[in-house]
Amino acid sequence: MAANMVDGTTTIVDPNTGQQYHVTQGQLDAFNDAYSLALSESTQEHLTSLLIQDQIIGQQVEFEAQKNVMVNEAQKIAAVTAIAAEIEVADESTKIGMEKYATDNGLREIKQETRDTYAASIEGMVVASRTKNMLEQYEGAIIEATTFSTQASGTVQAFYDTAAVSIDDLYVNQLNLAWSGITVGVENEFWSNNLNVEQGYFPDPGLEVFP
Repeated sequence: MAANMVDGTTTIVDPNTGQQYHVTQGQLDAFNDAYSLALSESTQEHLTSLLIQDQIIGQQVEFEAQKNVMVNEAQKIAAVTAIAAEIEVADESTKIGMEKYATDNGLREIKQETRDTYAASIEGMVVASRTKNMLEQYEGAIIEATTFSTQASGTVQAFYDTAAVSIDDLYVNQLNLAWSGITVGVENEFWSNNLNVEQGYFPDPGLEVFP
């Protein structure tokens, strides 16, 4: 490789064919920048950060799915309570017809299945919201812990292929990452930092909640 001091280009010679290529300084700078970026984005730390972002998106999707279930079950509950209120104040002739309508359409009572599904969807929203926020708050600790564990166990690829996240059953401030029979628990100051921030983790039933 030789630099041409006259026009500022660099000549690169293929050692096998003798073919010459003339490259400008701008082209060299662009190549070096692209090469540096490729190196930085190929590190395990960067790849783990991308995995965490994917997990965060997954929790947002789960939150919305549970929210849709909750809304659907809430509408069923509202329908039962609404017709019950109308029946209570209706005159006798109207009440008979409304009671028949309620019976034919399964609106005589709030079914236990509806109650259970509604409660489970609320819990699902809370878990998804908490998990998302913990992933965001714990990112640095997750990268450090999993980089060490995967390299020590030789499970780097398995981690990227199968890693799953969940809040620990006993320690609610601990986020577990599991892959290939390995579980790493990560925690930090998340809960002490957010001790007085109720909205987003335990939603007010009177407000619309977003993750």
